[in-house]
Amino acid sequence: MIELTVESTGLNSHYDLTDRIAAALQEHGTGDGLAGVFAHGSTIGLTVMRYEPGAVQDLLRTLERIAPESPADGGRYLHELTTADPNGFSHLKSSLLGTSLLVPFRDGRLAMSPSHRVVLFDFDLKPATRRVFVDAPPPAATTAHDTDVPTDVKENSR
Repeated sequence: MIELTVESTGLNSHYDLTDRIAAALQEHGTGDGLAGVFAHGSTIGLTVMRYEPGAVQDLLRTLERIAPESPADGGRYLHELTTADPNGFSHLKSSLLGTSLLVPFRDGRLAMSPSHRVVLFDFDLKPATRRVFVDAPPPAATTAHDTDVPTDVKENSR
């Protein structure tokens, strides 16, 4: 398993991890398949998106409408009441976005549109070192039998 770290500044910061994930997959020697990407934490989120300022702000504004820093009724999140931690909105945004995703790869390279990027968002109130894990199967081992004659040719030659 591959581990990446991100030195996050916290609240609504965002980081394009695409090139780091691609480099790690190439170094890992993967073939074709799906790589699992998991962000360790309950106040961060992962997504695949067109990573440009307008799309980032649109996503952050949408999440803010759904899970504002202060509840609409002027009260406090129950999370704060039970833990004394005022980041209830951060946990909600993380749950809405999710902390894991799958990305396709072929020949050890990401098989996504060039305009799509894997982006980590941090919704917590303070800076932190964030950990992201990438897991991909190794390339399939080939045997001499696999490279001899295609199966359909073998079956038809009998």
